Amino acid sequence: MAKIIKKANYQTVAFGSKDYSDLSGFTEVSAEASKKGEIGITDSDGSKRVRIGKNLFSALGEPKAVKVLMSSTEVAFRAVPEGTVGAYDVCKGAVIYSTDLADRIIALVPDVEFKENTTTRCGSIRQVQTNEDESATVILSFN
Repeated sequence: MAKIIKKANYQTVAFGSKDYSDLSGFTEVSAEASKKGEIGITDSDGSKRVRIGKNLFSALGEPKAVKVLMSSTEVAFRAVPEGTVGAYDVCKGAVIYSTDLADRIIALVPDVEFKENTTTRCGSIRQVQTNEDESATVILSFN
């Protein structure tokens, strides 16, 4: 539950007033600066899931289901209609709950360390293509 902040709990300072803080000594922290990959593999006590990053999810058209195809070095995510046989459901937060899928992706990326009880990001978009049915497929590279 969100905590309501009462005005009395903090000071309001107008620009140019004597209490205004000069932020020139601060360094900007960008959300993109911490991003290291298009997917995140979360290992929570041995149960794994794959989180589709914002760029990848958007490139796919924010689907409710995806098919995943793999080569020896890359992974392709294809947007498919919900209920498609063999497809993974994309749950709230663009998460695929599948330890098997996470393990298969981890096997493709031997130079990245995946620790227990953490999320490790990996993969970069190599190509986005439109299929014959106008759906999108995004190919991720891991080098």
